[in-house]
Amino acid sequence: MTLGVGQVQAAKKKSTIKLPTANKATFMLMPELPKDNIGGKQLGYFNLHVKPNQTKTVRIKVYNPTEHTINIYGQVKDATTNDKATVDYLGSHPINRQLLKQPGSQLVTVPKKTSLPAGATKRIVIKIKTNDSFKGTKATAINLSANQFNQKSAVKNAYRYAIGLILNGQVVKKSDYDHLKSPSIKTRFTKANKAAISIKLNNPDPMYLEKAKIKVKLQNQKWQFIQYTTTVKNGKIAPKTSFYVDLLLGGKRLVPGTYNMILTMHSNQYSKTLRKEVLITASQAKYINSLNAAYLRNRNWILGGIAGVLVIIGGILIRVYRVRRRKRDLHAKNGK
Repeated sequence: MTLGVGQVQAAKKKSTIKLPTANKATFMLMPELPKDNIGGKQLGYFNLHVKPNQTKTVRIKVYNPTEHTINIYGQVKDATTNDKATVDYLGSHPINRQLLKQPGSQLVTVPKKTSLPAGATKRIVIKIKTNDSFKGTKATAINLSANQFNQKSAVKNAYRYAIGLILNGQVVKKSDYDHLKSPSIKTRFTKANKAAISIKLNNPDPMYLEKAKIKVKLQNQKWQFIQYTTTVKNGKIAPKTSFYVDLLLGGKRLVPGTYNMILTMHSNQYSKTLRKEVLITASQAKYINSLNAAYLRNRNWILGGIAGVLVIIGGILIRVYRVRRRKRDLHAKNGK
């Protein structure tokens, strides 16, 4: 369960914090947002400016509405991106260390365990310590969890909440944007066990891509009526993360061949078009360069041409050999 992550980085928009009722949750919580919180206190999550070699402290108020002492466990997670472009703050995916070499979670500490007596209120202290300066945004979340004991069923239910903690360093200039990239494509079964052509996308920039619309079209170069398409609307991509966009086959068989891929992404930050050539076999898909594609399209002609050239060269060599042999035989005869 997430709380307070709302419209992350949408500083001008308001989001309502809905606290769970006492009979459903193990504990209740409220972030105490500082006066300099970007976007104000109505956001429901921490959105902070940070400077090099700076120490900041923020707090989350927690309340135990039960009749038993509970233990609240704290963790710091880096935001990642789910497939189809939604942001995850609960640590459901490993971070891509090639993209995120210095995770924001390394700058934040939270108590690993807080004991909260029945009916008590406490403040959990989160410390932020920066070293060198960084550009753009480091997106993290404070994860707080506890177990709820149900006396009637003797079952423990785990409750977990995430409070967004966004750290903003130096502003990234538009001229420094690295823009969306696609390093690979493959076929696979999704988590819902559906067959798909899956396109991997990387957001290499330290910023969210918000209200992202992604359109993908794979067009067979030989048979125009064979194509695969998909659209993702109103997506959100976390900073320096990777994810997949799936073109579901929907029961259709994978048609081998060479395809042109056009992927367009429009977001509040920028627009980007990616063009790739894709080789699809009976069981897999991969990117190929234009030379590979040209070769595959004209392979028979190329092979036929090479064979013809070899025949001509062979004929020339045979003729040269025969001429030289005749001359040698003639010299030998005259010498006698």
